[in-house]
Amino acid sequence: MTLVCCVLAAGVAPAATLNLTELDNLQAKIDAATGGDVLLLATGTYGGFTLKDRRFTAERPLVIKAAPGATPVLRGPGYRGHLALISNASYVVLDGLTLEHCNQPIYCTSIDHCIFVNLVIHDTGQEAIHVRGRSHDIDIRHCRIHDTGHTQPQWAEGIYVGMGQRPYESVENVWIEGNDISATSNSEGINLKSRSYHVTIRGNKVHDLAPGTASQHNEAAISCEAADLGYRPGVDPDIWIEENEIYRVRLGRWANGIKVSTMGGKILRNTIHDCEQFGIAFNAYENGPGVFTTWLYGNVIMQCAAGAISDSILPRRNEDPGANPNRPQAWYVPGGPTSAVPAGL
Repeated sequence: MTLVCCVLAAGVAPAATLNLTELDNLQAKIDAATGGDVLLLATGTYGGFTLKDRRFTAERPLVIKAAPGATPVLRGPGYRGHLALISNASYVVLDGLTLEHCNQPIYCTSIDHCIFVNLVIHDTGQEAIHVRGRSHDIDIRHCRIHDTGHTQPQWAEGIYVGMGQRPYESVENVWIEGNDISATSNSEGINLKSRSYHVTIRGNKVHDLAPGTASQHNEAAISCEAADLGYRPGVDPDIWIEENEIYRVRLGRWANGIKVSTMGGKILRNTIHDCEQFGIAFNAYENGPGVFTTWLYGNVIMQCAAGAISDSILPRRNEDPGANPNRPQAWYVPGGPTSAVPAGL
């Protein structure tokens, strides 16, 4: 038995903690990384990277993070391209980085079990973080996102989940918590598209926005689009928007705090104030059989010019739906230089 274990262990490359400086080629280091490696970036300016077709595990993820006390910056050449272009990848962490001066800094397609934490993202051409394709198990936590949309202000969301055109793409199990999002040009701070499932938006500050242009609705600081009622009929999207603070939503074309649609959702214990339209606005676009109920409970709405909550034909319940069953991922804990923890601990 001991011999078998030794042989198996010999076939697995040992995890490494690699200290990088801005003189290193970040792309080359990522290409050479194996499961369990932690890339620690020192203070300095780095280029972006592409990560494609790389599958890591909870026990041996790939972690790309700031070295203790460091402020590494991934900087683009202008309002084009990406800084973290990730596709068909699993168990990847970005922690403590600043991403700036490019078009779409984090653009992800068909990824799973990824954590984006303690990031600063600003000075973008379009949106800051876009997760699309058949992606699932994505955490976006404690990031500061601002100053987006320099070239496309109508497509400048802070966090964009899914796709806005048919055929829609299903993105599931997304946890968005503790972020500070502001100045997203004429777009939403957080936008959920059709076929978003099991999404929690909790404890964020979304503020100082001017959503909407003549050609784009972008109707609120946090916006849930119409459900695709022909996809998984009767399956509740399971959207939780709870304990956020939303304020100073100025008049672009629209200036609501939260937009609710046929996707429904649990809208709980949010504080919404100083919006030039509604605190919570309903939109019945694509209403039909099978539309989902919105739960409203414990929200505090103040100083919204059009009123607290708009009228709507959509079903709603003004009561507590109970506890949110969803949870953030626990296989990585931000902290020390090697923060991965075995799954289940």
